[in-house]
Amino acid sequence: MDTLMNDLGNMSISNGQINDALWDHWMNLINKIYVPQQMIALTRPCDEKDYENYRNLVDKYFDDIQSLLTRILPYTNLEQIMTTKSSSSIKTIGMHLILIIGEHSVKNVWNNPITITKAINLSLDICKLFNVSTLSQLFTTNSDIFDNILLMLRPKLLKDIWKTYPSAVLCYKWLIHQIEIPGLQKHLFNVLPTALIIYDDFVPENRVIALECIDQILRHSSMQREFIDNGYLNVIYDALERLTHEREVRYIIPLYGCITRILTNIELVNDTINFEWSKRDDIIATLLDNMELEQNLELRHAYMTSLPQLLTNISCAKWCERLTRILAEYCEHHTDLRTLRVTLQTAETVLTLFHIRIPAHCTILYSAFLKLHFDLMETPTFDEEIIRCLERCIHLLYKLTPTIGSSIIRDDRMRTIMKNSLHIVCPDDTKYCIWRLPVWGSYWILLWGDYKFPHNTIQYYMKKYKSKIIGCWLGPAYTIILNDYVSVKEVLSRKEFDGRLHELYPAKARAFGKKLGIFFNDGWVWQEQRRFALHNLRNFGFGRRHFQVENELIDELNILIDTIKNGPVNQREKEVINGDQVLFPTILFPISANMIWTIMSGERLDRSNHELLRKLCHSACCFQKGGDTTGGAVSITGWLSYFGNLFGFRDFINGNQGIIDFVKNYIDNMKKNDSTENLMGFLPTYWREMKNNSFDNENFSEEQLIMIAVDFMFPALSAVPSTITHYFKYMMHHPDVMKRAQDEIINVVGRERLPNWDDRKKLPFTEATIREVLRMETLTPWSVAHKCLQTTTLQDYIIPVDTIIVTNLSAMHSDKDFWGDPEVFRPERFLSDDGKNLGKDWSLPFGFGMILLYTFVTLHLILLCF
Repeated sequence: MDTLMNDLGNMSISNGQINDALWDHWMNLINKIYVPQQMIALTRPCDEKDYENYRNLVDKYFDDIQSLLTRILPYTNLEQIMTTKSSSSIKTIGMHLILIIGEHSVKNVWNNPITITKAINLSLDICKLFNVSTLSQLFTTNSDIFDNILLMLRPKLLKDIWKTYPSAVLCYKWLIHQIEIPGLQKHLFNVLPTALIIYDDFVPENRVIALECIDQILRHSSMQREFIDNGYLNVIYDALERLTHEREVRYIIPLYGCITRILTNIELVNDTINFEWSKRDDIIATLLDNMELEQNLELRHAYMTSLPQLLTNISCAKWCERLTRILAEYCEHHTDLRTLRVTLQTAETVLTLFHIRIPAHCTILYSAFLKLHFDLMETPTFDEEIIRCLERCIHLLYKLTPTIGSSIIRDDRMRTIMKNSLHIVCPDDTKYCIWRLPVWGSYWILLWGDYKFPHNTIQYYMKKYKSKIIGCWLGPAYTIILNDYVSVKEVLSRKEFDGRLHELYPAKARAFGKKLGIFFNDGWVWQEQRRFALHNLRNFGFGRRHFQVENELIDELNILIDTIKNGPVNQREKEVINGDQVLFPTILFPISANMIWTIMSGERLDRSNHELLRKLCHSACCFQKGGDTTGGAVSITGWLSYFGNLFGFRDFINGNQGIIDFVKNYIDNMKKNDSTENLMGFLPTYWREMKNNSFDNENFSEEQLIMIAVDFMFPALSAVPSTITHYFKYMMHHPDVMKRAQDEIINVVGRERLPNWDDRKKLPFTEATIREVLRMETLTPWSVAHKCLQTTTLQDYIIPVDTIIVTNLSAMHSDKDFWGDPEVFRPERFLSDDGKNLGKDWSLPFGFGMILLYTFVTLHLILLCF
């Protein structure tokens, strides 16, 4: 070694090459530091005695290597090392040293902690040698080096001798874990055979190493079609599947992790899977067989830990009953805390994934969970995490099966659990309920808080109770008011809350004393009428992009521009525009009314008939103003309708009647002229089908047609012009926003034409401004009330059947916890973080549903044009 050091003092390195004498010294030292072969390993695992001589010298060899590198590094040209051929002596030495580092990457029988530290220091010098920050970077950016290292390692990993080189096996595992995902994709066919060779052994430790290597290979090969088409995944699956029948605890968890990755890859790429019984079903069947018969605590824990990852992409009807039985059995035998913890975590997964089938098998789980909870509560000291997990499981089970849960709610143990983990909303629950007085119930309190806008009183009780869900009594009816986005969106999208208050006096009074229309209807009649109406309305442009409707809208806007520029053409228009003064929203009535009327009737009224459209929209506004958003006193006590217009009911009925008369007049003309054959609107289509006896039931009638038309027209007649008026108001108060929106439109659209629907995605700030106006000015603070059709749950609350549900859109849009600064007009809240694109629209200005979608589409297009 001393001679070698003296030679280094006079050496010179050119083109990354070392002279032959020095090369011999290097290779002699490297061969000494490699962990030697042990033939005894063919019969038994090696121990420290087998490497006693090597362990005594390895630290000195590392010191010598470190000294050599310290001398060489100043003489090396790093760029030359990376560009010379793979046979370059410096590069070859570096690759040998990488293999040595891999052999000593973790503590083993052939090294000690000091050796591992020296190996780590050596890896830092290797990184300097190759001018990289980490070895992972070296393997990722220079795949040829990784291939050459594998080639150098391969002779030690051949089928007949690999067991005599346990250090090479460890080095192989270390290597494939160094390269970053998906870097191994280029080397899959070089690394996979070695993993399968190691796997094909009877020693559990070697199988565990092989499984860890296979898992890493599968991580890199995710979604690689070639890996599947060549049959490699099937080969791995066949090899691993045989191991599922063995009972060795050490490789159960890595085994099922590998199998899950294989199944996921196959299912994502292979579109010819047998959905009746798949490979995943085979694996689950074997695993459940093992779980049912197993009594060993370690094995039970390993099996239960491995189960959740396999529960995707399977038939819940096929496995739900068996899974619930096994979960119940494991809960009853809860002597091992680790197993109990993973059992409850698995139960949460099952309840979430199999929620459709759980009600059919919930009884056994209720029994097991309640018994377990009772036992745990009797234990003085127990794991609080397990208690919380168990209560979450009961919480989920109760949400999925409220009807069955209600039958056992009187059980004391169940009440104890629910007290801690589930709020129960029912008529006798006053925790978050506004107190009530006779006759009108809590409505008195709402009026006392804000007589003009009673719905605003809810804001006070939200702060008082610190809850976004408030209960109250509107007369004799218990009502739940939802004030946050999550609960509002959930109610508006779940079928359990599709009920309507069709028995209310105002609902019948506006519809010929019958259960008609869309807004205040439910059940199969509502579904039938809604399905037919939406199917046909969409053909004429309702709620979607329709070029004819868009062109007619532009024509209407041109008429409006001409009216403002050139003045009125008749006496009626003079009442709307007088010199520089324009009456809003009246001047906008013909635009919104003509658009929805074109869809309804198939024809557009010209400018000479705009006064009819103004009267129509005026009726819609009277209808909206006459009806209190809370339902009003008349809804609670119908006899108040006989007290004139004291409670706004007369305006409510007269406004509704104005829309009915307009529609009925058109239908009467159709009947008189018998001229529906060539008309393409919804009204002629419905009438033709009814006239030709295409309907087999009495639900399709002239009165039904009128009320459907009224319900579909109303949002466009009242909401569109009112919102545009608010838009102008906000632009006047925020000229900087108006200027930015104008500049954006001019840059994208120009001044030669009006914007169209295609321009919408290119105008993110303009669209965000529209959204912000709609959020700030919620025209319908309380949307149409819903009724719970069956006992169910909502946001951790149990909702009894027939409970009235009201969505408070106004409170939702002013929720500080959700919006941060809801009182500030800030369109940027609807943009992405970089301000260049639209973000997610969290507002619900018109509620949720197809009936209001037309209003949304038409309003956006009109505002874009403005």
